[in-house]
Amino acid sequence: MRISYSGLEAFSNCPARYKFQYIERIKAPKSKEVIFGTLVHDCLKMFHEPSQSTPVSEEDLLKYFTEKWNSDIYQDKQEEAFAFHQGIEILKKYYLQNQGIDFNIVNLEIPFEVPILEEELHQITGRIDRIDKLEDGTFEIIDYKTSKKMPSQEDINRNFQLSIYYLGVINRWPSLQKQNRPIKLSLHYLRHNEKLSTIQTNKKIKETKQKILSIIDEIKKSSFEPKMNPLCDWCQYQPYCPLFKHKFIKEQSPALDEQEIKDVIKEYFEIKSEQGAETKRLSELKEIINQYCDKNKIDRVFGDNGYITRLSQQRFAYNFNKVKEILEPINKWDQILTIDKVKFKKVVDSLPYDLKKQIDEAKTLEREFKVMTMKANKREK
Repeated sequence: MRISYSGLEAFSNCPARYKFQYIERIKAPKSKEVIFGTLVHDCLKMFHEPSQSTPVSEEDLLKYFTEKWNSDIYQDKQEEAFAFHQGIEILKKYYLQNQGIDFNIVNLEIPFEVPILEEELHQITGRIDRIDKLEDGTFEIIDYKTSKKMPSQEDINRNFQLSIYYLGVINRWPSLQKQNRPIKLSLHYLRHNEKLSTIQTNKKIKETKQKILSIIDEIKKSSFEPKMNPLCDWCQYQPYCPLFKHKFIKEQSPALDEQEIKDVIKEYFEIKSEQGAETKRLSELKEIINQYCDKNKIDRVFGDNGYITRLSQQRFAYNFNKVKEILEPINKWDQILTIDKVKFKKVVDSLPYDLKKQIDEAKTLEREFKVMTMKANKREK
């Protein structure tokens, strides 16, 4: 499989988005946040790699940003003005902090590939914003971020993106791995003008590769169900997503028109709010909602009261004779003799990739079903 870090991240956040973007190749417009970030990245590349021998002035930098600015992506003039001001502020701060410094920049916008061989060859691809060589000979990987929130240092130390970039650098320059030279990995949060860094050596290579292989295994066997996450509100694939598609349905369904489904949702909310009332009718409403969802290939319906979501549930059974054969030689079997689910998951999570895979192959799907949850709209004060 050939897959980028962005693809691995997309699948981890939401398998459905991965399917839409990387398998079905659905073209979706880029979000205004992505376009803003790309423009700022281009400005910083221009600052560090001027087309002429003379240094880039602050005026040149801001002029480049202004000329490339696209106001069409903002529907709200006030939002556009705020975003433009933010961009100008980011570049002014960056220029003030970095002007006159003689950086030893190895390269900018560096594409990379990392081969990983496990039963089959996988190619992990990506692009690094910038690589510097510091005065002490240490290489520093720098990735620019325009996001509003800054993570903790602990999050930086275990950042998956930086770990993959580390693999990219040592694959490009194998001598760094042979000498086990530490590499500085940095995320530069431009809105805050703060750079958070961690140091990585060969010790983490195996862990990173195992995580990559685990995600690839999940992709291979995935049914690509949507997964709610904090990025859903900004996702450009909502019109295709079973959890949001209903909001975009324009034509009436042959089985049940939109007003009827709204009435069903309203009644469902009313009954659910009265504990234990009309359970038979509630079952009938669930069946109507299920039929509507199946017909339209969606898993969420929106009404005036709120929305109702169908969640896939799976129950697995393990061949514990096979599990015992895997865990007993490494002295882990005694920890789960009672087959406690919490203990079992904890033990499996602690295993190396190859043993996790063997455990996974020892399970079979017992049954799959849908459960309904509902969320009421917030009442206006």
